[in-house]
Amino acid sequence: MNLNNSMLIMTLIVAVCGGCSSSPTAPDSSPSPTAPPASPMTNWVVTQRFVSVNGPDNCWVRAQRAQLTGAIFPDLPMTITRTGTAITLDGDFFQVNYAGTASGNEFSASGKQPLAGGGAPCQDGTSFQQMPGISNLSGRISGGDQLLTATEVNSYRLTSGEPVTYTWGWEAVRRN
Repeated sequence: MNLNNSMLIMTLIVAVCGGCSSSPTAPDSSPSPTAPPASPMTNWVVTQRFVSVNGPDNCWVRAQRAQLTGAIFPDLPMTITRTGTAITLDGDFFQVNYAGTASGNEFSASGKQPLAGGGAPCQDGTSFQQMPGISNLSGRISGGDQLLTATEVNSYRLTSGEPVTYTWGWEAVRRN
């Protein structure tokens, strides 16, 4: 074989093989890239609607009912954080923020701190004081994790020992 034929054969081998190596290559053992985990915190906008106030028939409860009937608080920003079965609902405009549990689409949460007490004298001179209270929130997240409906129940005792309960309806839409 002459030198020209040897060069031609060598050129053909390189062209066909594309720079083949006779030593085997190890399979790529580096992990394949994965998408970062979704954030457990989501942003929502809530509309709160007054539903009712129940308690003794006194000037305090009547005044609260008159003041709150028809009250709607729209476009309140809220964040929801879900980690496993734990859920928190936080918003700067709420009386309290909530922590609780979620199972599937259903959740139940309690206020992280007591509700502030309060009261005022009535026009007839009597006075009713609301002691600090508790708040509970329960509801459902649906629509592919895009809609929330809930009921908030705020419970207080008057200094007379009688209960007063405020109920609010929530509707929220996820923003991210």
